[in-house]
Amino acid sequence: MLRHVSVSFLTVIALLPSYAVVHAAPVPQLSLPAVTTVLPANTPGLVLVNAKPTAWAALDRFNPLPESLRIPFSAPFLPGAIDFTQDIQPWLGDQVAVALVPTAGSIAGTVFQTLDASAVLVAPIKDRDRFDRFLSKLKATRGNPDIEREYKGVTLLQWSASAEETSPATEEPDATTQRSIPWRGFVQPTRALLGQPVKQLVAQLETIPPASEPEEPSSSDESTDPDETPKPDKPSDFDASELLKPKGMAIALLPGNVAVAVQAQTLEDLIDARAEKEPLTQNPLFRRTLQHPHAERSLLTSYGNVAAISKFILAIVKASPASTFGLGLPTLYESQLSALTKLYSTADSHVWLQPEGIHSQVNIYYTTPRPDLATRATSDANQIMTRLPAATFLSASSRNFKEQWQTSLKESQNDPNTQLALTGFRESLRAVGLDPEKDVFPWMDGEYAFFLFPARGGLFNSINSKLDLGVGLMIQTSDRAAAELALKKLDQFVKKEAKGEVVIVPKRLKGQSIVSWEAKDRGKTLSFLSHGWVDANTLVITTGVTPMAALNPEPYLPLHLNHTFQTATASFPIPNDGYFYVNMGATLSFLYNLILPPVSTSDSLFVQEFQRIAGTVRSVSTSNSATADAQRLDSLWVLAPVKQPQ
Repeated sequence: MLRHVSVSFLTVIALLPSYAVVHAAPVPQLSLPAVTTVLPANTPGLVLVNAKPTAWAALDRFNPLPESLRIPFSAPFLPGAIDFTQDIQPWLGDQVAVALVPTAGSIAGTVFQTLDASAVLVAPIKDRDRFDRFLSKLKATRGNPDIEREYKGVTLLQWSASAEETSPATEEPDATTQRSIPWRGFVQPTRALLGQPVKQLVAQLETIPPASEPEEPSSSDESTDPDETPKPDKPSDFDASELLKPKGMAIALLPGNVAVAVQAQTLEDLIDARAEKEPLTQNPLFRRTLQHPHAERSLLTSYGNVAAISKFILAIVKASPASTFGLGLPTLYESQLSALTKLYSTADSHVWLQPEGIHSQVNIYYTTPRPDLATRATSDANQIMTRLPAATFLSASSRNFKEQWQTSLKESQNDPNTQLALTGFRESLRAVGLDPEKDVFPWMDGEYAFFLFPARGGLFNSINSKLDLGVGLMIQTSDRAAAELALKKLDQFVKKEAKGEVVIVPKRLKGQSIVSWEAKDRGKTLSFLSHGWVDANTLVITTGVTPMAALNPEPYLPLHLNHTFQTATASFPIPNDGYFYVNMGATLSFLYNLILPPVSTSDSLFVQEFQRIAGTVRSVSTSNSATADAQRLDSLWVLAPVKQPQ
């Protein structure tokens, strides 16, 4: 389980500092980002952002995206009067870093501070005169710094939260409002992210008065015991405005660069760490990130040390209340983190543009080469895609569940959470009369796919006439006899437990033998599940005979010949361990037909904005693979191009 599930966790590690990372690295001679020369070699993690306007202008060939998604980076502690294009871009170098700073004296690069106290933004200065004009405007807008001093030869400027930031217009709602209308805390971020139409809608929502609270009993209430110890106030729900509370700002004027943080102590840690270690550019693990074949094309690139980032995450989880973000945080066990750091050294990610859209790749590198974990090339890889229909809304495929299950059991021995989940999975199968280790997993040694596709009739169409949806599970096996025995046990169990309410009916469909589970629905016979074989070794289970007809013996047009699917997967590494794929156009059309008519007029602005943004995405796909050196996760967002005038 660790090898398969940990990819998602390590993907978060790779992207933790903010987004992902950019660099500049021609193959013959490595080009080193200027900002990385002022960061120490033990930097736990960073994000490099391509600040070249031409790089982001390349997005213009796709249908317009929201402006909030097109800005390379933002510095929320700068006053609103500071304009990025006019005040920052003229002096800004090619790449900006957002990094975690090792605490002073921490040779290992272990960070145990909060994110605010550890994050620093480092920007290169290519035009000192224009930077000085920016700094003068900052002082005029925000006021002169509260403190201006020298620290080990570096000038530090420090501001506390400004009067502008603490004005009533931006202060957080009172406790009553928070409890009555929990979404009020999301007003400002919603405005920033979703644009002007939603601003108008949110402005209307803000005018709604808060619901009245039940009155507290007065002090003269006879039922109140004056000697009774008052109960503590109930903790209020998480409010997103906590993330937007006014913060201070500190600036360090480094050679050729400016570093910005929430507090001066962070900058002092950076200065101290630079004195302890050589520059980050001398770290061979970081240089490997810069040598990625698509690094020169990247808009964003990230780098993280797995051990340091894991400890940082653990420290945050331990210090956070269980109600943080309104959700219980998952428990992280130090034994799990220890296992991760033994297997993996660093993680990185790159994001670049290609003709179809936006491609991203995450690599999680092993501490030592693991050729035994590399994806094996096979002549029939991903052949199961030839059995799925071209109109598939969503599919998720992989191979050899038998081996994946055995690996999960082995790698989760010291993981109570995973053990609990695996036990629950076992029990769910036993509940329907099957022993997973004896009846199910041993024959699941080929490719498999779970998929959603358009289909009339069957289970979902009986629930709602607009739910033209089929759900399928397709499994290839080298032991058909064992699979048929398991299906027979399942059929007999259902027949026995249903006590006549469900009938197991053998049928012929286009000359093929299938089995249908049928029941009475409003006086009519409903086939709500069906299973059968579409070839000698491929089993299909789906939500009724009618959906089965679209798959057996083969779909009218298979998925692998569909242009949308081909575009979504053609640039992924081969060999790979399967695909996750969403046809956004078909899926959105299905959802709009299902839910849009009931949408009220008051929500139309939000719906229109959502449709505009979602309509720019044609497909979303991912693929995971592994080499001897790393696990890899590729993702591609295929975007609609701008229509050219006739």
